[in-house]
Amino acid sequence: MKIGETEYCLSWLPLGGYVKMAGMEDFGHEERKGKPWEVQAKPRWIQMAVLIAGPAMNFFLGFLLLLTLYMSAGEYAFLDDSRVGEVKTDSPLYTAGLRPGDRILTVGNTAVNDWEEMVDAFLLQTGDVVPVEIERISAYRSDMTERMMISVELTSLPREDLGLGYYMTTEVGAIMPGMPAAEIGLQPGDVITSVNDVPVTMWWEMSREISAQPGVEISLTWQRNGEEMTERIIPASQTFNGETVGRIGIDSASKRNPISFFKAVRRSASETINLSTAIFGFVKRLVIGQESSRALAGPVGIFQMVGQSAELGFSSLLWFMALLSINLGVLNLLPIPMLDGGHLTILAIEGIIRRDLSARHKAWLQQAGFAFLLFLIIYVTFNDIGRISGWFGN
Repeated sequence: MKIGETEYCLSWLPLGGYVKMAGMEDFGHEERKGKPWEVQAKPRWIQMAVLIAGPAMNFFLGFLLLLTLYMSAGEYAFLDDSRVGEVKTDSPLYTAGLRPGDRILTVGNTAVNDWEEMVDAFLLQTGDVVPVEIERISAYRSDMTERMMISVELTSLPREDLGLGYYMTTEVGAIMPGMPAAEIGLQPGDVITSVNDVPVTMWWEMSREISAQPGVEISLTWQRNGEEMTERIIPASQTFNGETVGRIGIDSASKRNPISFFKAVRRSASETINLSTAIFGFVKRLVIGQESSRALAGPVGIFQMVGQSAELGFSSLLWFMALLSINLGVLNLLPIPMLDGGHLTILAIEGIIRRDLSARHKAWLQQAGFAFLLFLIIYVTFNDIGRISGWFGN
């Protein structure tokens, strides 16, 4: 269908949308000069700007979706606090003496009141060691707290991952239909108190115990309106980052507080950057072999995850769509021929050598990129089918 000078089409395999501007046809083996109005005839910096615009819109859409989420649902209450949940045992903060449930009060000379201020305070520190003041519930009386100072070595503190998790209780907020939790009658508002007779008070503790038992029957104890209930449950086996883990299909009951527009903009921008950094980090670890390729998901897996997010509520679906958009932006910037990042790499090489690559060389690169992407689509689809059908086992 043609409207004005633009043609629109629906492909047989609608795996993703794209825009092809005049002059951006697939490279052939013969040299071809672009017409004056075509992209190919424009200076390289204009061509690069056009190519960057696509991924930039992916990031911007992700930002807008996150902004919509924060404005409509607010932000999680635990972000308004600097209290930590999980503290990874191999992190410098754990070595310094920080423990789950502690609240960070100051980092260096900077007082912190919420999670973002706490993270920023660590990132802005200089030097080798920083003093950190923390508040801890007294070991003698649960209604009293005590303050103490710890010293954290900044030289061994990874800036992209402090090794900390949010502080969340074990109250259940949503139940995914068809999952084990729904089958045993777990309800929103229930508070899980133990997993396999192991007491749990924080969400990460409960998640750790359940994740370690995929496909294995365990006992689950929770409180409902002051009454204690216990049932046997078999966590479903799911593959996450190449590792098979147990899932029972629940989401936390973390409350959301309304926030101002400007704070929502700041939160959305910060999360867009954090998600982008995390995705780039995953790709890097995948390339150097620190991540399993089984963690990759294709169209089938994405469709399944969209359904699961929708079952957990509109907020979960909105967040997942933002993640998906940002993920597309990152992937499009990878230096793979056929992707925007591949075209940018070719233009950068041409700028360095001060001449265009031959049409034949460009065609070879395009064909290699197409073959790689075709293989990748087949591989991730096989991954999805194997994950859903249980071919990979436990």
